Amino acid sequence: MSTEPKTIDGSDIDGIAIDGINIDQLVRDGILNKDEALALALSHQAETGMARLEALPSTAGDISNENKDLVKEAAAHHKRHWVRVTRLCNQRCTFCLDSMNQDGTMIDVDSLKAYILLGRKMGRQRLILSGGEASVHPKYIDLIRYGRQVGYDWIQTVTNGMMFSYGRFAKAAAEAGLNEATVSMHGHTAHLHDKLTGTPGAFVTGIKGMQNLQATGKVVVNVDVVINKQNYRVLPEIIEYYYKNLGIREFDLLHIVPFGRGFDEHRHSLFFDLNDAVPYFRKAFAWANKPDLYLWTNRLPVTYLEGAERLIQDPHKLASEFDGGRHNFEGFLKRGLKPDCHGERCDYCFLDGPCRQTMFPYRQHLQAGTFGLVQRKATQAWLGTPARDKFASQKPQRVILQAHDADQAVAALAELGFDGASLTVQLDGGQPWAPLFAQTERPVARAIVAGLADVQAALTGPLAVPAPTQVQVQLDRDVAQWLVQNVAIIHKLGERLVACLPNHAVLSASKGNDPEPATLRQLATLGVRLKNVPQCMAGAPVESGDHQLLDAGMLDASGDLSLDRYVEHYTTHEYYAKSVRCGLCAETERCKGLHINYVRNHGLALLTPLDAEGNVVADAGSFDQLTERLKDANAGRTKREQQRLFGVHKPVAVGELSIAQ
Repeated sequence: MSTEPKTIDGSDIDGIAIDGINIDQLVRDGILNKDEALALALSHQAETGMARLEALPSTAGDISNENKDLVKEAAAHHKRHWVRVTRLCNQRCTFCLDSMNQDGTMIDVDSLKAYILLGRKMGRQRLILSGGEASVHPKYIDLIRYGRQVGYDWIQTVTNGMMFSYGRFAKAAAEAGLNEATVSMHGHTAHLHDKLTGTPGAFVTGIKGMQNLQATGKVVVNVDVVINKQNYRVLPEIIEYYYKNLGIREFDLLHIVPFGRGFDEHRHSLFFDLNDAVPYFRKAFAWANKPDLYLWTNRLPVTYLEGAERLIQDPHKLASEFDGGRHNFEGFLKRGLKPDCHGERCDYCFLDGPCRQTMFPYRQHLQAGTFGLVQRKATQAWLGTPARDKFASQKPQRVILQAHDADQAVAALAELGFDGASLTVQLDGGQPWAPLFAQTERPVARAIVAGLADVQAALTGPLAVPAPTQVQVQLDRDVAQWLVQNVAIIHKLGERLVACLPNHAVLSASKGNDPEPATLRQLATLGVRLKNVPQCMAGAPVESGDHQLLDAGMLDASGDLSLDRYVEHYTTHEYYAKSVRCGLCAETERCKGLHINYVRNHGLALLTPLDAEGNVVADAGSFDQLTERLKDANAGRTKREQQRLFGVHKPVAVGELSIAQ
């Protein structure tokens, strides 16, 4: 992708072109809204999180749950090109989150073809035609055919299926090159589905459309279900109906979100207490264990996926979620303007954690100069003087310097500033530490080392990091096992040794590198102080991970937080999860839980509530038992009180629900 030489500030797209196509023109033509255009111009794939599998040959046939995780990860990163074909729909779904964008218009076919071609020039492999309802566009078949002509590997549509109830239409779409249809079906009976879609006959025509597409032998059909108050109790039956009667083998379960018609007009009939839904979720999630069935969740709160952690939405999808409201988030980061959705919606929103709970404090600390922990590279590439000055204006207690070697670190220390702050230095693998201590008078409180060979060199022999500097070793399986086998070294170093469980951006990295929970417990038993591991897992006092961390690379040229870099940072450094049971723990205010990919790898059941003396709370109950008590407790509370106490992201706090309640 190439653009004209112009800085994009998050609000101005005038004059920006990609491969000769004016982005502002795409907005005027109605193909993109401004947020989508900005996301495109900033090289972010605008997708809704409905990742699909069938273009990947590894999904054929039965497959184990372990391999499903890796297949789904690959599918989630498949390059997609979403094209809005219409701004109208032939249904009126009660929960429609896109209702404010539907003005009843078709989009010019030449503009659509130009945008479809642009996706191929940008290297995107999968074309997804959506709306509104894409299939009502009079040139819909031509657009499928054009997508095939310009070279897309896979062509998919998101649809309500009604137009495909016409046999000739379904056959024409398949012959033109349609590979996949994701059909939105929200019930297993005509009464339920038609009620939710606000369209009599929607169920019958949707089913007929799915059957017609399957009959072509060329189109894979899968189902989306929006989970809401009207259908969560029959979610298992919905999956069973489409699995047994139509042979559907892939389902995406979308949690209702507080936008559009669903929140503005039908809030009280659609939004529900998640605690009440747990037993129904359990039955629905059990279908994911079938070797021939793939199940996705979309925006479903992680807390309520205990026991089904492999269904947690891929964390990288946060980027596309933020792209969808870019003008709101950019406006907040640059000018302090709260998003126009800020307020009561936050208590229901999947983005509350990365947005209100984390992004808001980050900006506040940046503007006030109160970040307690900062990090920069020795050869920091400042995007502008304001960025450098804003970073220098912070007053941290701790600073982390990342360098290639000792000479580079020493040169950076001469102009680093932050005198009086505790200094941590991280050198690239294979670099000796001795020159650093020989060339600088500034005390180095901690050295960070990773990789077995470097850990061995830093802890033993003539090149070992000298006392009193602490050594933080980044744990992987080899490092953890070596420490277990060298107890004498652990005892010799004592408090100087810290073993940190690193975070990983993708699940496969956690699966391939992280020590098992039992190994972490063993290290703590041997006297190793663990970092970034909850105390309940270690069975001993621990050191918190590096949270509320300002990395210099997060700042844009104006010295504000870059939205894209913030989201990337959040995914790696701040995206943690807790069990519902954690609300009963005396450490809950100080503990973040576990990083999302360790949770996806090993599960939330690892987390156990502790009392004030650090002992396991014996009668805390299981996840299912506690959610049952929370459901009963909610019965006497207003909806607002329920959200405050039992919101979708925050476990119930100590004192708000007693063990005996």
